[in-house]
Amino acid sequence: MRLFFAIRLPDEAREKLRAVAAAMGCAKIEQLHFTLAFLGETPRADDACAAAGEVRGAPFDVGIAGAGAFPSPARPRVLWLGVGDGAQPMVAVADALCAALRARGFPLEERPFHPHLTVTRVKPGGDRSAQRLLTRVPAGELARFRVAEFCLMQSVLGAGGAKHSLVRAFPLC
Repeated sequence: MRLFFAIRLPDEAREKLRAVAAAMGCAKIEQLHFTLAFLGETPRADDACAAAGEVRGAPFDVGIAGAGAFPSPARPRVLWLGVGDGAQPMVAVADALCAALRARGFPLEERPFHPHLTVTRVKPGGDRSAQRLLTRVPAGELARFRVAEFCLMQSVLGAGGAKHSLVRAFPLC
């Protein structure tokens, strides 16, 4: 199974982001999420769930604001929307989750967690249009929602792109 942990967006937040995400080239708004940890192909869903069950944290609010590109706006390969309010508690949940996963032997990225919604990948030669798209993202908060859980998700790759489905939710309390 190809697995990852994420914070999913509620329908209301997704609807508020629909126009901005579409303008940035997002074809599948229903799949927008904050990836907390990517596990990749693994048969160890039960171990991943056990690690997630160790994570503690209180529910928190997230304000989606700002936009950027990885690795940089000058060389965009991925366009993203950022987090204003709620970035610190999201980082704390991701850090606790990754620590629990590493303790169980999961190999994870070593880069620090940067809360963001990946909106689209930039096709080769699309640098200039991607840079223009970033300047069109409105200033200020685009959407706000309450995070009360994080989820283990399965990703199935196919001809039409990846399809994500919920494996299990883990409440924050």
